[in-house]
Amino acid sequence: MKKRKKKHCSFKDDCNCDKFRGFELPPCARYLGSANPIVKDGKIVYRNINRLYLFLSFNYSQIKSPVYEPLNPLSFNSRSDGNLQIELYCFIIGLYINEVEKGNISYDSSVKIHDDKNADEFIKKVMGGNYDLNSSFIPSLTYLISNASAVIPFYTGIIEISITNFYIMLMLSRFYSDYGLLFSDNAYVTNDFINRTLANIYVEFNKCQK
Repeated sequence: MKKRKKKHCSFKDDCNCDKFRGFELPPCARYLGSANPIVKDGKIVYRNINRLYLFLSFNYSQIKSPVYEPLNPLSFNSRSDGNLQIELYCFIIGLYINEVEKGNISYDSSVKIHDDKNADEFIKKVMGGNYDLNSSFIPSLTYLISNASAVIPFYTGIIEISITNFYIMLMLSRFYSDYGLLFSDNAYVTNDFINRTLANIYVEFNKCQK
């Protein structure tokens, strides 16, 4: 087996040395895909593929015993978590309703919440009602920065909300949102200013030539 010789740059031309000179890929590499880096116009470009994903979430826990005991099946609990992807427009309305309910914002029925007249009337009608809603689960608004192929998100934030707010968000997300979110695949990149900004972040290096 022939030994590959390492190529070295002299001290004199280090600044012009091609950092990738002499590097070889194994034959199987052609079967692998890679989003980063890409080479374009003689430059090496590392793209930011993280995006903002927003969800309407719930956590349901059927607690039989507050303490888990390995030898006692009666202490085994069941838990369910659900995440429905929503768009930024809907998420901001959920934040607004949450702040109103917490008393941090004074509610004014004359202030428009949603641009669609029917949706705006629906939100205000539900907010002004008094409903006996099932509170067996904990609803929340979840936001995370990640990419669709990541094993674990870079950052996740969870804001607990009321049951009323949850049902308002659920209806808005089904009838007044981006149609791309109807399939609930939870990997759809919404077209908003945050994701457009993230998509435009990249690092670029020139391929040095001798």
